[in-house]
Amino acid sequence: MAKIEDQRILIWCNNEENIQQTIVDAVYLALKLEKDICLFANYINTDERDRLVQKASVFANVIQNDIPSLKVSTLILKGELYKLMKELGETYNAILFCTGGKMTGQLLKAFYHSGFPFYFSRKKGDNKFKKIIIPVDFRNSTKDATLWGSYLGRFNNSEITLLKAKEKDQDQKQQVDSIIAFVKKFYGQFFFNFWVKEGEKNSWNIHKEAIDKVSAYDLVIFTGSLNVTLADQLIGPFEKRLVNQSEVPVLLINPQMDLFVLCN
Repeated sequence: MAKIEDQRILIWCNNEENIQQTIVDAVYLALKLEKDICLFANYINTDERDRLVQKASVFANVIQNDIPSLKVSTLILKGELYKLMKELGETYNAILFCTGGKMTGQLLKAFYHSGFPFYFSRKKGDNKFKKIIIPVDFRNSTKDATLWGSYLGRFNNSEITLLKAKEKDQDQKQQVDSIIAFVKKFYGQFFFNFWVKEGEKNSWNIHKEAIDKVSAYDLVIFTGSLNVTLADQLIGPFEKRLVNQSEVPVLLINPQMDLFVLCN
C-alpha cells in the first residue's frame, strides 16, 4: 500500500441520504486515523458527470474551508460501482468507503468486490466512536473486524466489547476460544480498554444479537458472508439485513477479498 498520507477515506456522493452526517463521520475518522478525504462519485451516462463533479466539488470546498489542514480531493469515475472497487483500492489507495442510509443491492454487489470496509452512517449527532461492539464467531475472518477495532482503539481511544458466540459444538467452541485468545493477545499490546462479553447466541446468530444490543454503543463492526447461498439470494444475506436494521453506524468487513491494511 501507499504511504500513510496517500491513503484515502472515500465519501460516496451519489447517495444523498444522510450525506451530511456521512461527511461529518468520515472527516472525524480521517483526522483520527490520519488519512485523506476523497469525495467520490461514479457515473454511467456522460450527462450525469457534470452534476456529480459540481456536487463533489461543493462538499470538498466546505470541508477544506472548515479544516484547512486536512487533505481533500475529488474523484469522478465512469463505470458501475462494483467494477470500480479494484481500481479504487489499488490505484487510488482507498482504505474506507463511507455512505449513508440503507445497504442496497448496488452497494452489496460493490461490497463483495472491495478490499476495504464499507461504513454506513446512521443517527445525527456528534459521533466519536468511543464505544464499539464486535461480534466474534468461529470464522477466522472475524479477525479482520477486530483489526479495525484495534485501529480505533489505538488512534481514537475507543473501548471495544468483543461479543463472544456461545457454541455447543466443541469444534466450533474451540475455534471461537482460539480467536478470542488471539485477539486478547493482540489487543494487549496496545493501550486501550477492551472486554470479552459472553453472548447468548451461536455463531450464526451472534451478529443479530450484537445489532439488538447496539443502543449502548456508537459503532458495530462485523464481517460479512464468506459465501452467498441460494437462501441469501432469495431473502438477502445477513449483512444486508443487519446493516439496514442497525440504529447506529456499521463498519462492514468483506471476507471474500484480501483486506488492505492501514499504513501507520
